[in-house]
Amino acid sequence: MSHFKPEHFLNRAGRRQARAGAGPGPTADVLKHLDDSLNAQWRRYRKRLKRCQKHFSEDAVHASRVATRRLLATIEMLGAFIPEHDLRKARRTLKHHLDIFDQLRDTQVQLVYVGRMAGTFPDAHAFYDWLQGRQARFTRETRKAVKHIRIKRLGRCLATFEKELRRQRKKITGEQAFVVVRRAINQAFARVAQLCRQVRAGDTKTIHRTRIAFKRFRYMVEALAPLLPAVTPDHRRAMRGYQCMMGDIQDMEVLLAALDKFVQKEGVDIRSARRLKKELVRWRQLLIEIYLNAAGRLRRFWPPPGLGQPTQKRKNKAHEPLSASTRRRR
Repeated sequence: MSHFKPEHFLNRAGRRQARAGAGPGPTADVLKHLDDSLNAQWRRYRKRLKRCQKHFSEDAVHASRVATRRLLATIEMLGAFIPEHDLRKARRTLKHHLDIFDQLRDTQVQLVYVGRMAGTFPDAHAFYDWLQGRQARFTRETRKAVKHIRIKRLGRCLATFEKELRRQRKKITGEQAFVVVRRAINQAFARVAQLCRQVRAGDTKTIHRTRIAFKRFRYMVEALAPLLPAVTPDHRRAMRGYQCMMGDIQDMEVLLAALDKFVQKEGVDIRSARRLKKELVRWRQLLIEIYLNAAGRLRRFWPPPGLGQPTQKRKNKAHEPLSASTRRRR
């Protein structure tokens, strides 16, 4: 691993702040927290993956996806101390693991949407049956793919990260480490704000790009949340809800693409398909309007009200319930 110098991230003001002791108190060790978090998330990831491989079910899939995303969150935060090219392999491996579940999860979400429509739109029944067939096929394929996931190389990557974090703890103070991570989160948030300003109602790709950037920012904040009292469970729920609004739009885009594929493959009545598509497009537009009306809430998320300096870790309740949304997003 090449030696990375996080002190290079410290601008002059940040270095003055660190020397003045304006950072965390002696009980707050950002690097130790990240080291501990990496260990805990890695154990949880392996446990959830093993369960999914042995007892494949919707709940097991969800738990494995959540554990993977939580491990990714910690790795994103490590980017403040470890070079990007060293993190890339671990990040790519975990994203590949998430990709394995994508088609199955997308189809499960689509079944919920179309099931809601079936009572009002009889034309939706055939589409629903087709989606159920896809779900059965994707379940078989995903179960097989999950069994072939191997994680030894990933484990070696994470062991290298742990060594580097411990090396960094000997080189920089807790105050300096906090300045580094604070600046990394500032940069991630600035990227989200930039993309949010570019959002256009007629181009859902701009919303999707904003969602991806926001997800990265949110993961970074949540990885450090136990040290930041201002990042409360309510604050984290609000961030999840904000992300879900954008995710629901993406879900609708994927559903519309699935409907087009259904029409092409099954040769259904064109008029029936048009009625169904018109309703889905109307639904998508409603979701876009909901998000655009709430987009300005972004400024509430960073810095959170009352953000001071980090403190000792506080115990968090395991996985607070999400705000209402079709997809269970973490």
